[in-house]
Amino acid sequence: MLMATWAARGLFKGAALVGAFVLLIALWLWDASVLTTAADENLRLVKLVAGLLPLDWASKVESALRMFGADRALLLTEAVALAKLIMLGVAYPFRRRQPPP
Repeated sequence: MLMATWAARGLFKGAALVGAFVLLIALWLWDASVLTTAADENLRLVKLVAGLLPLDWASKVESALRMFGADRALLLTEAVALAKLIMLGVAYPFRRRQPPP
């Protein structure tokens, strides 16, 4: 039973990742400037949070995050979260109800 639960969770996460890529591709085909705007806003958020760090750390952290593509990674994370919400919203009416104890 435990293995089946882990397999179901893995399938859900895999489907969410595939759904996120589908959402990103659909958005890119619809209007690519939306993705650029979202990535720019993510970079602005990274700058804001990095600005809270002491001394010279803010610029170092910001350049490291830019080098590793943190703004694009946040975009993928947001797409995964949206895909999970969509999947849960579609599946919610079909969930089994647990009898009260």
